[in-house]
Amino acid sequence: MDTSPSGSILIHLVDGTRQPFPSSAKWSAAIFDGRSPSERQTFNINGKGSAELVKGLPYFDNFFDGYSVIVKAEGYVGAAWRPVNIFPAKPATVSLMMIPWRGHVNFSEATWQAVSALRPRFAEILSAGRSDAQGRYADLLEKSSGLPLACVLNLLTAMSQISLPSGKAPTDYYWQLIWEDPHFPIQQDRFYAYVDRALIGDVKESARMGAFSEEKDAAIFHAGATLSYKQTQFDVTNVQLTFHEGNSKTIPVPGRAPVDCVVVEPDIDYYKDPLAHFFMEVLPNELTGGKSDPRTVCVLRWIAGTQAGIDFNPLYTIAT
Repeated sequence: MDTSPSGSILIHLVDGTRQPFPSSAKWSAAIFDGRSPSERQTFNINGKGSAELVKGLPYFDNFFDGYSVIVKAEGYVGAAWRPVNIFPAKPATVSLMMIPWRGHVNFSEATWQAVSALRPRFAEILSAGRSDAQGRYADLLEKSSGLPLACVLNLLTAMSQISLPSGKAPTDYYWQLIWEDPHFPIQQDRFYAYVDRALIGDVKESARMGAFSEEKDAAIFHAGATLSYKQTQFDVTNVQLTFHEGNSKTIPVPGRAPVDCVVVEPDIDYYKDPLAHFFMEVLPNELTGGKSDPRTVCVLRWIAGTQAGIDFNPLYTIAT
């Protein structure tokens, strides 16, 4: 009788609406430990619905216990996560989002009225300096299948969940989106805004404490940029804040003193490691003319956030 210690993993699946995976949906998973490919053991299982408990996984009491979980289902984009660290005492849980192939962004829960009610700070940022923000929001929803708007909501949601040394989130500073400048367009992977210059000092202090890392020679990947800092919290989809200090202006704000602002370019890379980011994201995008897809960003950020106990909900959903 084998008495070797073992652990288990509870696989929890949601769809692109963040609801439990359909009870009738069949899927398969490959689970393997943290050893090298020539040594590791792979467990192939079949599941159905939104949850499956996988038992009897070898426990090593070292870094080999960081398992990888890869799930596939017909008609859906595969999802994966690592490491899922197991222990004999209780099951480890991994939550994955499965979106349909060629899934579309659905803004029925992210209308202007919903954003104004549920995320009033987002509406304030989108309205800053504009009297036609609702119309521009509607125009952005129709542009490029809504992907630029999905990007904006991804970034505002992610930035609102970052705590800086001052106690503020980046979105607590004054922001004014740049809507029309062809040099600073709203795209499916980034947007530009004038932001209170004081944010730079807060981000620099956060970098000193290890929560951000400075990316040297910012202008190489961001034309005209002078400073760039990337969040370090997750292995995937960290927020990057790139500053264009050469583009600055003082903005009068009703009810308060004018704000000294610079242009900021927030974006989210798929990968944390700079080389992985270059070879697996920047280079393919340069070769194909493509850009990081906000739907992929949403899935990865939701998975990473869920593992860290953070609910990443940019309000829109992804459905057929």
